[in-house]
Amino acid sequence: MQQDLPELCEKLAKLVKLDHLFALTDANAVIQHARFSVPYRKEGYAVDDNARALVLSVKASQYWPDKRLAELQKKLLSFLLLMQDDNGQLHNFMDFSLDLIDKPTIGDHLGRTLWATGVILNSPVPEGMKGSARLVFDRALPWARISDSPRTKAYACLAIHERMLSEPDDKNLETDLKETSADLLKAYQVNKDGEWQWYESILSYDNARLSQAMLVAYELLHDEVLLEVGEESLRFLNNAETQNGVCAPIGNNGWYAKGKAKALYDQQPIEPAALVEAAAIAYRLTHDKSYENMARRALGWFFGMNTKNAIVYDVASGACYDGFGERGLNQNQGAESTIAFLLAAEEFLTCFGHTD
Repeated sequence: MQQDLPELCEKLAKLVKLDHLFALTDANAVIQHARFSVPYRKEGYAVDDNARALVLSVKASQYWPDKRLAELQKKLLSFLLLMQDDNGQLHNFMDFSLDLIDKPTIGDHLGRTLWATGVILNSPVPEGMKGSARLVFDRALPWARISDSPRTKAYACLAIHERMLSEPDDKNLETDLKETSADLLKAYQVNKDGEWQWYESILSYDNARLSQAMLVAYELLHDEVLLEVGEESLRFLNNAETQNGVCAPIGNNGWYAKGKAKALYDQQPIEPAALVEAAAIAYRLTHDKSYENMARRALGWFFGMNTKNAIVYDVASGACYDGFGERGLNQNQGAESTIAFLLAAEEFLTCFGHTD
């Protein structure tokens, strides 16, 4: 990943395929898991994956235009409408028989749904779709505001940021962004301790979204404290996830609790992908070359620049393996992994593909 940026971006754009995403999608929604490369229908659907896929379906057309994307957008938004309870909370899981198998809650999936509908509202989709997205957004946001999940709060910040870009005069949205980012700031101040510069007492999954949330909040609120914390926490995370010059995401076999040893395995694509997106936004705001290097290193993880020299993204099919453990690749190619890579690739191209 040390090529000149124009060359790197040109290659990346050509390597990306949407084939596996569409292979995982049936008449209802995106199937969450695969056995090897084949959709594993038995385990059904998750809002988490379909919300991410909705974000991607909006953003992908700039680089990988496909007439199926418009149909996918409507299908996924319809799925989110179905999964939302009348009170605004959301189910996360549906089995292949289309039965809802969990109770509606306000977990991370609610935050990701907010993000997806915010992206819809800040896009050129038909107005009728925006009306549906606004309904989901407005019913979910109050629950995100009272959630005790930092990731739900972080995704709410990303969502409000997207919506404010299309509705800049909405003072209620500005208040929501101020209060939600303040909640994350408070969590950071409570948990920061010496060299531990993080929002929780543990680094677990999808970590970079928290720093990303502070950065996008700064972009619209212009509060320097948000920028300072966003950068400080992102650098802390990057240092924790770098080993021998390559990206080494926190392993989900134990995570990394403050004062304890970091789990190196199992490494999963969601983590370096989020780091790419956060680093790209940090670069856009500061033009600090270190964030370009951070994004390159995290993107390189997918192409073998990792602690196992494992090629995680399958160029031939457009699928992404579900990470790797100490013994090597997880051969399954599920929705979360593939969509995580595609989102990271899109953000990298958006940030670095148009530099002078």
